[in-house]
Amino acid sequence: MSTTPTPPADPDPRPEGAGTESVIDLHRPHMAQMNDPVMTTVDGTPSGEDEEPDSVRGLLDMLAREQAEPRDGFEPVPFWVALIFGGLLAWGGYYMGTNTADYRRDVFDRSDLTTPESAPPVPEPDPQTLDELVKVGAAKYQAICVTCHQASGEGKPAEGIPPLKNSEWVVGEQASADRLARILLYGMNGPITVRGRTYNAQMPNQGNVFKDYEIAGVLTYIRNNKDWGHEADKDKPPAITAAVVRAARAKGFAGKDDKRKVDGSDAIKGEAELLKDFPITAPKADDKKDAKKDAKDAKKDAKK
Repeated sequence: MSTTPTPPADPDPRPEGAGTESVIDLHRPHMAQMNDPVMTTVDGTPSGEDEEPDSVRGLLDMLAREQAEPRDGFEPVPFWVALIFGGLLAWGGYYMGTNTADYRRDVFDRSDLTTPESAPPVPEPDPQTLDELVKVGAAKYQAICVTCHQASGEGKPAEGIPPLKNSEWVVGEQASADRLARILLYGMNGPITVRGRTYNAQMPNQGNVFKDYEIAGVLTYIRNNKDWGHEADKDKPPAITAAVVRAARAKGFAGKDDKRKVDGSDAIKGEAELLKDFPITAPKADDKKDAKKDAKDAKKDAKK
C-alpha cells in the first residue's frame, strides 16, 4: 500500500507576509526541497514510486557518463604516410652516399683542371676609306666637339675657342697629321693664332677618351667637311688613319722620349711648341723642278 509522502513542515514558522531577515531566510524553503531525497521534479511535485528519484546523485551520474574531450597528437600515423616518408629518406641516403665522394675534403682539388685562357681582345675597327672615317668622325664630333667648336666650325671667339673652319691648322699651310693627332691626344694649353687672331683657351685632351680610329675619324671629318668648304683629302687616300694616330701615341711627343700622359696633365704649350717640334719640311729643289715639269706637261696635254 503506497503512501503519499508528507511534505516537510516549513522551517520558518513565521506567518505569511512577515518580513524576511536575509536572503538565506527567503530561500530556506527551496533548500529544504532540494535536500529531500524523494523529490523527483524541478517544480517540487513528488514523483511516482516506479520512477527513479531525481536527486543530486542522479545529476552526478549523468555527468559521470559524459565522454572526455577529444585531443589531437596521439593518433597513430597512417601507414601510407609512413611508407612515403620512409621511401624519401631511403632515396636521400642513397643520393648523398653516391654523390659526396666519401665526404673527402680534397675531392675538388683537381690538378688536371686548368684555368681557361681569357679570350683575345677584340681588335678595334680600322676604317680606311674617306667615307668610313668621315662617318665615324661626324658622330663623335656631334657628340663632344660641337659643344665648343659649334656645328658651323666657327668656335666661340668670345670665350677664346678658335674656329676650325678655314683654319690654317686644319686645312691650310700649318696643317700636319702629326700636329693634329697630338693636339687631340694631349690637349693644348697656350696661345695659338688662327685666321689672324690669337686664341688662348684650354683644349681638352682626348687621348684617354677617344680610341685611335675615332681620333682619326674626327680629324678626317673636320678636314673634309663639305659644309665648311673643306676637301683636304679629295680624290686621294685619307691623310690621317688609325695607324697614324697609333704611331703618334707610341712615339710620344716629337718622336722623342717625351712620353707625355694623355690624361691632360701634359698639354701642349701653344703653337710655339707645335712649330718647334713638328716643323713642316719645305720641298726640296728637285721636287720643285719635278712639280714645274708636271705643270707644263699638263698644260700641253690640255692644248692637245
